[in-house]
Amino acid sequence: MLANIVFISGGPGTGKTAVINSLSKRGYEILPEAAREIAEEKFSGKSIIEIDRKFFQDEIFRLQKILFDDSVRRGGIFFSDRGFGDTIAYYKINHLGVPKNVFEYAKKFNYARVFILEPLNFYKNDLLRQESKEEQEKIQAEIVRAYKELGNGIVGVPFMSVEKRTEFVLKNSGVPNL
Repeated sequence: MLANIVFISGGPGTGKTAVINSLSKRGYEILPEAAREIAEEKFSGKSIIEIDRKFFQDEIFRLQKILFDDSVRRGGIFFSDRGFGDTIAYYKINHLGVPKNVFEYAKKFNYARVFILEPLNFYKNDLLRQESKEEQEKIQAEIVRAYKELGNGIVGVPFMSVEKRTEFVLKNSGVPNL
């Protein structure tokens, strides 16, 4: 099934949310980062270290599925802050094993594009982003592997200003009439 969803992905500290916010300001429809939504809703004030990782990943997938199903039903073009490849990567990184239903659901769709942003040359931790630079690189590599395993084409986005990255995404989205 073809889905006109363009995923903006990458490891922690790659500037995904800045690009998503830039796209939103230009009037494009956005699917928010499920991990942030779940963290704020269910784990407010807790660091990632204090959260049951399996429950957290399961809740991320549940919300992503709701958001994704709704966007497919509504039609149109959407830009998503992270996607199912990220979810699969984080199941693996946390040594949880990827539930069969998660992989099967993610595999059945052909996404418009998956953009993987190169890391920024600065890195700021917060309650969810606790990884070291080395862990950031491992996560980035696992995310790339997950999207390839799902059969998605990946477009690398080099480090440049938010505006230039936004223009790059729009120009290379593969979605007609953007």
